[in-house]
Amino acid sequence: MTRAHLSLDAVRAPTGAAMLLVRLGERQFALPLEAVERIMPMAHVLSLPDTGDGLLGMLNVHGHVLPVIDPHPRLGLPSPRLAAEQRLVLLRATVPFLLWVDDVEEVVVSGADGLSVVPAQQTSPLVARVLRMGETIVPVLAPGALEPRGSLR
Repeated sequence: MTRAHLSLDAVRAPTGAAMLLVRLGERQFALPLEAVERIMPMAHVLSLPDTGDGLLGMLNVHGHVLPVIDPHPRLGLPSPRLAAEQRLVLLRATVPFLLWVDDVEEVVVSGADGLSVVPAQQTSPLVARVLRMGETIVPVLAPGALEPRGSLR
């Protein structure tokens, strides 16, 4: 079940790492909760010509025109068709932007020992850490590496 109305302030933890678990295609990813401003239902996104680099388009959110980023191509995943059950996650980075995700699952809090740094030879700007949840390892997306580039900043 999608939890589009999570109360993010209620689950921010002073100790440990709070992560928002999202799904992109069949894969699970985590976003640092400290970078998440809010979760919104999918909306009509104004597409722009020749944007490239994962920019899906722009969306007016309470008078602020924000870029909508499609992370699928940068993560080697096919971009699905837009659907009403998908979500937009408003992220704080150098500039605020919306991240298109297929589903929002839950917020988890992990102790510092639940996070691991990806070894330097395998690291990527998109995923520098992983979250260990039992036997599952979840890549932690770096919001700063996903934010729009160039003239949208």
